[in-house]
Amino acid sequence: MTRSSNEVSVVALPPYLSPNELAERWRCSRSSVDRIAQRAGLSRTFLGEGKNGIVRYMRKEVEAYEASRRV
Repeated sequence: MTRSSNEVSVVALPPYLSPNELAERWRCSRSSVDRIAQRAGLSRTFLGEGKNGIVRYMRKEVEAYEASRRV
């Protein structure tokens, strides 16, 4: 099966972002991500427990926050 030049491949983005992904996206430190997210009221999803657990932020909330901060 060949693809025509007009077809666009759509890749679904994951619904969650890690703090490190946000740090890269916002070009800031991980501690800044934590502080900004807390002040913005972004909800966090905790997977696992203790220091081996991971934190994820909802992509839709992050994008809504970014949109609200545009000037």
